[in-house]
Amino acid sequence: MKKTALLSVTVGATLLLLLGGCGSKEEVKGTVEAGTVSSTTEKLKDGEKVDVESVSLKDDGSFKEIIKGDNDPKVKLEAKYDTDWQDKSWENVDFKIDKVKIAEVDKYKDKENNEYKGLMSMDFTLKNDGKEDVSIHPSDAVLVLKDGTEIKGKHFRDYWEDIFAKDKQKDGHVYFTFDKLEQADQVKEIKLTFDGHKKSDDSDKVEHTYDVKLPLELQK
Repeated sequence: MKKTALLSVTVGATLLLLLGGCGSKEEVKGTVEAGTVSSTTEKLKDGEKVDVESVSLKDDGSFKEIIKGDNDPKVKLEAKYDTDWQDKSWENVDFKIDKVKIAEVDKYKDKENNEYKGLMSMDFTLKNDGKEDVSIHPSDAVLVLKDGTEIKGKHFRDYWEDIFAKDKQKDGHVYFTFDKLEQADQVKEIKLTFDGHKKSDDSDKVEHTYDVKLPLELQK
């Protein structure tokens, strides 16, 4: 039987979100309640080698949607953060992000056969209690490492639907890809924005902007 071993450390963090919209900004605070960072080891305690091939991303629910056919990357390291962030500042819109996962993989290919070494998934819930549909679109994300290095990731647009129907709630994931990602456990901050507008208005008109700065700090 193949064996694997995982090294885990507890994660704690503080979340700071600067919210801007309609000419004003509001500070929204939350906390990272729990989390783990897991990395495959080279050997078990008894000296037996670990079979890295058995660590597959397809078994992770946060990434399951983007794993198709033979495109099944192997996980080198995965960092997980559970958050309690919630924002209701845009009228009739309740937006939550309750989990972030960052994974280093051997290789992942998109529909155009572009290869990536890193993936990030954010679990969200958005409830639109208004009388009209709204459109919310994320920008690309930037990971800031503890040494100040910035790693830019592309928003994976193939798996994002901008439109959130009136009087409905939607749960899902927003994904990002990284050309290179070798220090997922050294990330101290995530930066990105979400722009929103009413579907009935000009699609180029931004009515609300979520300017997100998400600090992350590993506990020792």
